[in-house]
Amino acid sequence: MGERILAWRHTGFSVHSRVRSKTKTEAERVGKYMIRPLLSLERLSFSEKEGKVLYRHGKEREEVERMDYLEFIARVTSHIPEKGQVTVRYYGLHANAHRGKVKKASQDPRRLKELIRKS
Repeated sequence: MGERILAWRHTGFSVHSRVRSKTKTEAERVGKYMIRPLLSLERLSFSEKEGKVLYRHGKEREEVERMDYLEFIARVTSHIPEKGQVTVRYYGLHANAHRGKVKKASQDPRRLKELIRKS
């Protein structure tokens, strides 16, 4: 799989990679996250009769959302940044949620030790 990724044409997307995984499990989790598709094609269909895109979701895929194809395209592409726009996302220990927990726990040293052990 590594050879396939290295053969791709560079799109301008980049990732800060100086922080290395400590375990194989951690590296696999990040890898799975990177190759997971935005949405499942198995859950997607088009109703020519209605002229609508149908997306099944939920645990049993019983919930069906119907939308105009232009709305569907707008939703799928809404997360794509404009050309030249720099987007920075923080995950793990650098994420806002984690930093908030640390800040809250810092007022109680016992909670901070417990939080550090879990991280």
